[in-house]
Amino acid sequence: MQSIWERFYKADRARTKKVGTGLGLSIVKHILELHQTDIQVESEVGRGTTFTFTLPLAQDKSNKHEF
Repeated sequence: MQSIWERFYKADRARTKKVGTGLGLSIVKHILELHQTDIQVESEVGRGTTFTFTLPLAQDKSNKHEF
């Protein structure tokens, strides 16, 4: 399952008829790494795949004053 994060990786055509470039999950993982968080994946053949991640809330910088 580790290979799903590689650029241009595509699932076996025998299992899916969907078209894609194979870039989506690689981009998502890179963005989440920039936010210093990771992504979990759970997959069950015939049932589907679930991706889970958390992002921290942004700090409100509007109340800070520059001196």
